[in-house]
Amino acid sequence: MYNNPHSLKSSNLIDMKNEKDEIQSTGLRISRTALPDVSPTSKVPFIDWKAEQFLKVIQQDALEMIFVVNLKGDIKFANDAVKSMLGHNPTQLLDSSIQKIISAKQWVSFRAAMRASEEEADESIKIDCQFLNHKNKKIHFSLAVKDQRHHPLVEGYVVHAKNIDRLKKLEEQLKLRNIAIEAIKEAIVIISLERPSIIYANEAFFELSGFSKQDILSQKINVFRPPYSEMLFSEPTPPKTINRFLKSLKSKRKFEDRIFSKRKNGQIFYNRISVKPIFNHDAEVTQYVVSMKEIVKRNKN
Repeated sequence: MYNNPHSLKSSNLIDMKNEKDEIQSTGLRISRTALPDVSPTSKVPFIDWKAEQFLKVIQQDALEMIFVVNLKGDIKFANDAVKSMLGHNPTQLLDSSIQKIISAKQWVSFRAAMRASEEEADESIKIDCQFLNHKNKKIHFSLAVKDQRHHPLVEGYVVHAKNIDRLKKLEEQLKLRNIAIEAIKEAIVIISLERPSIIYANEAFFELSGFSKQDILSQKINVFRPPYSEMLFSEPTPPKTINRFLKSLKSKRKFEDRIFSKRKNGQIFYNRISVKPIFNHDAEVTQYVVSMKEIVKRNKN
């Protein structure tokens, strides 16, 4: 069958227009410098869409949100992770301001990061930012902002956003736990076996023992061995009690008893102590939590 060359050329141009519209609708901007050379036979540019399809596939399960924004904050590209992490349709966010999904206060920090990235062109600027999901709930993210305005394919600021909401919640829980520990009257000490050293002690411990933070924290102190062991076990603690304690350490069991301990000034006091091992995922003891409480009057029981 004879085909009219003019009608074929017209059809090819229509297909190209449709393809161009499809690119714009997905938020991808293809620079002409990135297009292959024009075929000498058809004189119609040929675009390999496999690369575009590959990009869509690998973004489906992306662990980070990726945005491309201009200086005004308008979103020029958003990957599929935006849908899974925030519930927003990435296509509907295109050409709208990123202020639509962050608060005014966050926008000030975000814009400052963009400006800073202009001066540090080879490195990303790291900031924390809260995005608003489709239910207007704030979610914490860690952002890496990089100035790519001069890149022919990007021409904007590339933003990688990693969800740290769970981490922030854990930090809040730790703060509350520390407040609770500081509020209780029992002395609490956390001993790390890595150095070994005391990595945490509450105010009640410093009041009970007479030691200061400078004496204890960040120092290589093994309270289970002399000369520091007298902080916990001092004379006249019975040898059988100390032996039972050492057996508990060896068998990785909790130890509880009443013993004699020594303050920094050398004063001996009667003390109810609990030593609890903390295990890692390999069932190895990495830390001990020690609680101490002075017994003013020694009971006969």
